[in-house]
Amino acid sequence: MIEPPLWLVVLPIAATPLVYLLRRWGIGAHVAALVALLTGLLAWSFPPTNPFRLMGRPFLLDPLTQHVLALLFVMAAVLFLVAWRLPQGRAFFPFGLASLGLLAAAGMSRHLGISAVAATLAVIGAVPIISPQHPIRPQSTSPAGGQGGLPGSTRAAWRFLVMMFLALLFFLLAAWRVDMYQEDVENAVYLGQAALFLAMGMAIWLAAVPLHGWLTAVGAGAPPLVAALVLTGFPLLAMVNLSQVLTEATWFTWTAQAGQLLLTVGLISAATGGLLAAVQRGFRPLMGYAALFDLGCLLAAMAVGSPEGAPAFYAMLATRALGLTLTGVATAAVCQGAGEDGFAGLRGAARRMPLATAALMVGGFTLAGLPLTASFSPRWLLLRDLAQTNPRWVWLLVAAGVGVAVGYLRGLNALLASPAGTVRSHQLRPPRLATAFLVALGLLTLGLGLFPNPLLQMAKRLLVVYPLPPF
Repeated sequence: MIEPPLWLVVLPIAATPLVYLLRRWGIGAHVAALVALLTGLLAWSFPPTNPFRLMGRPFLLDPLTQHVLALLFVMAAVLFLVAWRLPQGRAFFPFGLASLGLLAAAGMSRHLGISAVAATLAVIGAVPIISPQHPIRPQSTSPAGGQGGLPGSTRAAWRFLVMMFLALLFFLLAAWRVDMYQEDVENAVYLGQAALFLAMGMAIWLAAVPLHGWLTAVGAGAPPLVAALVLTGFPLLAMVNLSQVLTEATWFTWTAQAGQLLLTVGLISAATGGLLAAVQRGFRPLMGYAALFDLGCLLAAMAVGSPEGAPAFYAMLATRALGLTLTGVATAAVCQGAGEDGFAGLRGAARRMPLATAALMVGGFTLAGLPLTASFSPRWLLLRDLAQTNPRWVWLLVAAGVGVAVGYLRGLNALLASPAGTVRSHQLRPPRLATAFLVALGLLTLGLGLFPNPLLQMAKRLLVVYPLPPF
């Protein structure tokens, strides 16, 4: 009999062949979205489970993994439906589902090697959607629409693949040293070696500067909806695995050093993302650097969360998914409607796509953590905790957030500017379905910005059942 949590792996992977056969028609998008939504609801509704073993290795669906998987699958359902009207490549539906199923296995595994192998298989599944096989045409009027959208980058896919295989090597070495320590507990040198290998693997997974190249390359090179899924799914599952190791691994003895390292890496990553976001010339690379800034804030929140401010970390997991989903959909709508993703080619596009433009700004400001957006309250809690540690770090994060906002304001200036020439015939308005999702997601992030209590209360309940690692 299949253990109930394994349905989160089995269901999306089992549906992949059917979705692959239907990928050329709109029904493929609907089936993929339905499977993702059902899997997300299952993840949300499962009761707490005891550890179980599969092929001799331990697995567990803890509350943090449960909530993150529910968030990712529901997000994927939205992206699949939008991709029906804003096509991102026919491979997006089947390979996206398969990658999510493998990420679920990586999140539930309690063995470093198994988690790393499952995550690497998910990376292999994501490569075809980062770099679609055929050139992507401007938006089609047909729902099936061929490939539709902007072309993916082979360089981005290769960089993602190579970096994740390098991380796999470090994780396998860490798992090997842990197994050796368990056989010879008197030889503590194995723990130090395992910690070093684990730190290197996690630095790649979490796109810590200077190992952030895969994340920004995917943001700039992948179709926008694909980038939103990849930039959300892989870093969040990396966060889950890091939290599991720091909280549950009894052999792990360097939490004090880990806290300081996480804080330093988080601040450097956030500062780098904010600085480089301010000078980007296109919305796709801008989304990548905004995601890097937000990821740096997440790492800092994990490192410095006080008992009162710790809910900021869990709330920021949700606002990251919301912000990237909204930004990805809006970027796809604006760029595919105009056939360009650079600021210079988008002059005057706001006049034809006002709702998409407004949603794009709301999504970008959410990633920046500006007031009136969903991320402002948890980001404020993070700044309050940082102020108690070192007030200069507060100004560093504030300046980095302003850098992300400046990048999107520069884009808005281009969108509002008068067109340099005549409007090209293929500059179309976004489909109604995409516009409906943009309006709904935009209102949701603004609503959570004005009334953040539901988000913070949910984060506090999660903190009770799964506390952050003690630093």
